[in-house]
Amino acid sequence: MIATPGGSPLPGQPADQAEAALAASHRDEGSALRHRDGVVRLVAHRGGGHSLNDPAAPPENTLAAVSHGFAQGADAVEVDVWCTADGVVVLHHDRTTDRTTDLAGADITQLSYAELQRASAGRWKDPRWSAAAVPTLTEAAGLVPPDRALIVEIEEGPQVVDAVLASLHGIGLSDDQVVIISYNLDTAAESKRVAPQHRTYWIIDTLPRWQIGGWAMGHRRGPGSARAGVDRHADVRWIIDQALERNLDGIDTLFAYPPDLPRRIAETPLNWMVWTANDPRAIDVCLDDGAWAITTDNTSQVRRWLMAAGIPTPSESGQPF
Repeated sequence: MIATPGGSPLPGQPADQAEAALAASHRDEGSALRHRDGVVRLVAHRGGGHSLNDPAAPPENTLAAVSHGFAQGADAVEVDVWCTADGVVVLHHDRTTDRTTDLAGADITQLSYAELQRASAGRWKDPRWSAAAVPTLTEAAGLVPPDRALIVEIEEGPQVVDAVLASLHGIGLSDDQVVIISYNLDTAAESKRVAPQHRTYWIIDTLPRWQIGGWAMGHRRGPGSARAGVDRHADVRWIIDQALERNLDGIDTLFAYPPDLPRRIAETPLNWMVWTANDPRAIDVCLDDGAWAITTDNTSQVRRWLMAAGIPTPSESGQPF
């Protein structure tokens, strides 16, 4: 819901962000996107449940959210993972518990799994989700349908890669059903080195920054996931070279990106994923530029837009992710 700073809806505004995006773009459900050839992979961001973009859905990064994403027609669900102090890999986006649990001021990596289980991962959104716990990656992986995939964003450094991969072992998912992504270039590289059978993508925060007067290339490096590149001009050739040198399968960028990026990627074997696109104008441009997958908070709405434009997804056309 679009709201004033005090929390009430703005008068005359659409009830959700997908409707607001259509209204702002002067498009409708049938003309949100233009037709183009080729399959587009639809990825549900954190399963669903973003407070603004999916207000009625289960809270993000819970088991209910993972099931919700698949139920809305996603080809893959994206989740974020951290390791607890005792080595259990859990779903959570932020390092701290403040935003999406009722446990204040705690660092996920400093808590035991048992301590974390005492927190509610859903009360922040609605009392009916109070019983939702912070789930393990193993639990989430068990919810992936046979023809869909799980995209695992590793939020930490390369030292947690073994624990993450061990959490996915023995679940019954095929190699193609597990995709690893990370902002941390060293984490992505380590994941690809240890488990070359899984597709691995490097997340780049391609963002125009007035501070440097152009596009930046924010990412992370090292065991502490130190921020890097945010004050450097985006060098598309350098970005692509880093991914190729580490045998990565692709790059995952913000829906805003340097204009020469799509052409440069198309000249390589890399795939290109885009996050987190909720506005039809942004999605339309990304698809026109050749995006291989679109990550969105508005899964069901974007799926309807794709269907109306005659753009198939893998799950609709019987293809693997």
